[in-house]
Amino acid sequence: MTTNRGRKDVIRDRMAATGESYNVAARNLKAMKDMGATRDALLVQRWQPAESLDVPCPCGGTCEPGETCGHCHARHRHVKRYPGSLTDVEVWADRYACMGCPASYTLTVRLAGRPWGVAETVVRGGSAEEVVRARVFPGVAHPLLRAEASAESGADDDRDAASGPHRTGHG
Repeated sequence: MTTNRGRKDVIRDRMAATGESYNVAARNLKAMKDMGATRDALLVQRWQPAESLDVPCPCGGTCEPGETCGHCHARHRHVKRYPGSLTDVEVWADRYACMGCPASYTLTVRLAGRPWGVAETVVRGGSAEEVVRARVFPGVAHPLLRAEASAESGADDDRDAASGPHRTGHG
């Protein structure tokens, strides 16, 4: 376990070596720590759907493709994965699209050990109420939250905001 004093010493050492401010040095050290988890989250989210249901899904084997569409009787395939919660960082949403019509549906899945961000407890308001806030890893597209790098630069990376968890079509 790292003590608060030890953590501050590491941050100050980085400040001296890089010329960064205390806050920037602390943020960069945290980013280095999260880099492996960020890479894993990007692999969980960014993959191309299989063209056929005859081959394994490239998502990593956690999906259940092949449900028959209630409208056109074609089969659904797994087409997308995105964070499925505002605070539970191991919950993902899997989107399935019909291969014969525009129908689609979304299932929520828990991928233990493969988070899309970090959940932090912060104190808010005059009553000092503790709330859980999720910080999205840089590069991960969350339909309702911005990734850390986007939030800092002011850029808006909410391209998938319209594709949040919901059921559409005739499925």
